Amino acid sequence: MSMAWERTHRRYELTHAVLADVTRTGRPGLPDGLLGEIEKLYGDLDTFLSDLRRRWYLTFDARLDALLEHPPPDLARAVADLRRDLDREQPAYRLLFEAYPAGTAVDDHHRTTLRAATGVDQLVAHARTRRVS
Repeated sequence: MSMAWERTHRRYELTHAVLADVTRTGRPGLPDGLLGEIEKLYGDLDTFLSDLRRRWYLTFDARLDALLEHPPPDLARAVADLRRDLDREQPAYRLLFEAYPAGTAVDDHHRTTLRAATGVDQLVAHARTRRVS
């Protein structure tokens, strides 16, 4: 196994361990025992959180692609609903993102590409989900 693959595999395992702990405890904090591993594999907490956001957006985008195959009349509402549904299905991500709300370049990039592809502003869609959740 290559070093790159081993590192990628360790990152996936670490991500799953963090999300499992947050899901199990319902607390958005990062497990103390994993902070050293986060720093070792990612360099710092911000890079780890950016990777978590990237992973969440990959799931969001896959579902968005399916939604765009047959666009609903109110696309902005559908995008907001998609986000709300994903937040409900994956509450560990939502808890971590609320605990560490600082936006990243990943968020900026996704907002720009979402708006270009759909005309929907991610921040508006997110505000809608927070009002109806």
